[in-house]
Amino acid sequence: MLIGIDASRYGGELATGVEHYSYKIINGLLKEISKSKDDKAVLYAKKSLGLSEAGKVAVKVIDRKRLWTMKGLSKEMKEHPSDVLFVPSHVLPKTLPEKSVIMIHDVAFKYLRKAYSWMQYRYLDWSTKFAVQNATTILVPSEATKSDLMHFYKCPEEKIEVVYHGFDPLEVSSKEIDKVYKESDVFKYFGIRRDSKYVFFVGRLESKKNLEKLVEAFYDFSQTHEDFRLVLAGTRGVGADRIIKKVRKLRMADKVVIPGYITDPEKAALYKYCSVFAFPSLYEGFGFPVLEAFHFDKPVLTSHVSCLPEVAGDAAHYVDPYDPDSIAMGLEKLVDDTGYAEKLVSLGKERLKEFTWEKASKQTYKILTS
Repeated sequence: MLIGIDASRYGGELATGVEHYSYKIINGLLKEISKSKDDKAVLYAKKSLGLSEAGKVAVKVIDRKRLWTMKGLSKEMKEHPSDVLFVPSHVLPKTLPEKSVIMIHDVAFKYLRKAYSWMQYRYLDWSTKFAVQNATTILVPSEATKSDLMHFYKCPEEKIEVVYHGFDPLEVSSKEIDKVYKESDVFKYFGIRRDSKYVFFVGRLESKKNLEKLVEAFYDFSQTHEDFRLVLAGTRGVGADRIIKKVRKLRMADKVVIPGYITDPEKAALYKYCSVFAFPSLYEGFGFPVLEAFHFDKPVLTSHVSCLPEVAGDAAHYVDPYDPDSIAMGLEKLVDDTGYAEKLVSLGKERLKEFTWEKASKQTYKILTS
């Protein structure tokens, strides 16, 4: 069998989001294909990928700057179709081989309309609808996304396969973390030390992460926990200005640290020494930061919505993300009840074992070749 793979989003070790997923799942699939006697792969890419093309794997560079999928990949499927095409992200080409499989990571745009421009929303809605109508099989990373596709797009249940993503721990040494505390501007400028008490969030600073409500909750929490600070790390997205305005309105500038983008060593350091990891998001396709916090043995506060209960299982403290009082009480519970927090940490380490890229790759390969 010739397995065609859209590798246009094939990132590297430092890639995030869909690029990271593409990188990991494609590498895992190539490993599975290498064990097969009959299967081969062709990767369709925008540029050379630097992979060995001997024997089992070929790379086809489609040199097109615009409409790469709709024109370039469609033309390739028409002229040289593979037996099956796998697309690791939302967009299928218009021309398809006999069998096509696509991963739809989430439909956040259906819940959080204001977080997307009119053009973004229209494109995501159209591409998802097209995939539901034309793909042979749709992969999703959670039961929550499966339910969303059935609800919003009337996708037949038998057409959907749930394949959980894998998890990669941050590979940062203690020496690198020590260096961060001595040299990083994030820590020197904001005065964060190993013995600082703080609640940590990492992710894009945007509306769907629900950080305005987290700031409100932290304001209440800080009335009885004056020595704590809140660290909101990540690049700014849609809604970041409102988060900053909320901090100013509550006069919390001395309590809320917003360092912007952080490196992996900085992120590892902040995870390692935080008291609680807070992730009260309104919607997630999967929720990698929750698993990262489990890896660093931290108690997690998260929302009881979307896929988050599915990913975190019984290893997190759940709150109503729309209610600042619920979030504030959750922070108090995790900080004040050490026995409860330690129990969640222990459960979190066990939970991590459920999510491996090897498992995801094997399941995806079986779907592609069945």
